[in-house]
Amino acid sequence: MKRVCMGFMFALLVVTAAMAVASAEVVDTERYIGWDTSIALDSQGFPHISYYDATNKDLKYARKDASGWHIETVDSEGDVGRHTSIALDSNNNPHISYYDATNGDLKYARKDSAGYWHIETVDSAGFVGKYTSSIALDSQGFPHISYYDWTNGDLKYAYKDASGWHIETVDSAGDVGKYTSSIALDSQGFPHISYYDNSNDNLKYAYKSASGWHIETVDSEGWVGKYTSIALDSRGWPHISYYDATNKDLKYAYKFFNPLRQRFEWHIETVDSEGDVGAFTSIALDSQGFPHISYYDDSNDNLKYAYYDGSGWHIETVDSEGDVGSYTSIALDSNNNPHISYYDYRNGDLKYTTKQPTIVNLQGGITDTNGNPVSTASMRVTIKNVDGNVVYQETLNDVIENGKFNVLLGATQKLELWEGVKYYLIIEVDVDSTTFSTADVTFGDDTPAGDIIVFYP
Repeated sequence: MKRVCMGFMFALLVVTAAMAVASAEVVDTERYIGWDTSIALDSQGFPHISYYDATNKDLKYARKDASGWHIETVDSEGDVGRHTSIALDSNNNPHISYYDATNGDLKYARKDSAGYWHIETVDSAGFVGKYTSSIALDSQGFPHISYYDWTNGDLKYAYKDASGWHIETVDSAGDVGKYTSSIALDSQGFPHISYYDNSNDNLKYAYKSASGWHIETVDSEGWVGKYTSIALDSRGWPHISYYDATNKDLKYAYKFFNPLRQRFEWHIETVDSEGDVGAFTSIALDSQGFPHISYYDDSNDNLKYAYYDGSGWHIETVDSEGDVGSYTSIALDSNNNPHISYYDYRNGDLKYTTKQPTIVNLQGGITDTNGNPVSTASMRVTIKNVDGNVVYQETLNDVIENGKFNVLLGATQKLELWEGVKYYLIIEVDVDSTTFSTADVTFGDDTPAGDIIVFYP
C-alpha cells in the first residue's frame, strides 16, 4: 500500500492549490537505452528487466529491491542484446535470451546464486535469433526459446536439458517467425508459440505434444500477427495479443472448447481501435485467467494498458509524457497488479511503472469570503486519468472540523493509481451541509479536468 500526501487550502469561491507533476520511474538514462525491454517479477514482487543499450550496443539488466534499482552490463562482446527476453528461476535468478548482431547468433545468459553470469551461444547456424527471441523456463529451471532463423525464414525452437541444447525447426512453410514470436510452457513442459507468418500476413500458433508439433492459423483477416505475445491459462489454453496492421488495431485471441461442436475454436476480438494502436503488445493473465495487455499508441505516442474483468474491456493511457510506450513488457504480481517496462523515445530512457492500491491523504481548509472557518461542509472527490475518465469518486459527508479537513482517499474503497503518472483532482464542496447534495464551489473544474496529483513511489 502506497500513500500520497496532497495538501491544499481554499476559500469559498476563491480557490488556490498546489500542483505536482512527475513521470514514471526512469530506470536507466544513458542516451538510447531501453530498447527491447522484457520484464519478470521475483517472489517478492520486485521487477527484473532485460534490455538493449543502443549507445554502447550491450545487453543490460536492471533489478529493483527495497534499496532501489541495480543495473549491470551482462554482455558487451560486440553488438549484443537486441530482442531480449527474460525469465526468473525458483531462486529469482535471471535467464535471458538475446541476439548477437555481430555474429548473427542466438545467445543465452543466466546469473547464478553467487552472482556470476554464464553466457552461451545457443545457435550459430546462419543468421539466427533476430526479431525477438522469447524465453520460458520449465519446472527444472531449464530454458526454452523461440526465435527466427533469418537465413532460412523459419521459426525455430531451442531447449536445454541435462545433456545440452536441442534445436528444432517448428515451421518452415514460407517466411515465418519474423518480427515477433512468443513462447509459454504448459504444465507438462510443452511449448506453445505465437508468431507471425510474413508470407501470408497471418497470425499463427504452434504447440508441441507427445506426438510432435501442431500448427494452426489463428487470424487471417488482413495483415495481422505482428507484435504477438502469448500466455496460457490454468487449463493450458492460449491467449494471444497482437497487432492488426490493416485496421491499425489491438487484437486479442483465445482458444476454447466449444461443447456444442465438441471441438476447440478460436475467439477473436478487437480490444482497441482508437487510432493506430497495438504495436509492441505484451500479455499476462491474472489469477482468474483474465487478460492484461500493455501496448503502444502510435497516433498519440503513448503507453496504453487494457484489461478484461469479466464485464468488459477497460482501457487506460498510462504514460503520455513525450513519445513513450514502445518495446513494452508486462507482468502481474501476486495481487494481480500490473508492472510495465517500456522505452521513452524522446529522452532515450528505460522506464518502468506499476499500478498499486494507493492511499491519498487529502488535507485542507475552508473559509468564507470574510476568512472565517466554515463549521460544516461535505464534499465529493473525483480523480480522473489523462483520458478524462473517472478512476475514483468518493462522497465525504460532514468532514469539516474548525474549518479544516483531513481525509484518506482509498481507505474505505479501492483506489489504484499508476506510479509516477499524473491524474486530475476535482473537489466539489457543499457548504453548511452534513450530507453532500449540490456543490457550492468546485476545486479543479478547469479544462481539461482539473489540478494534478501524482502517485509517488
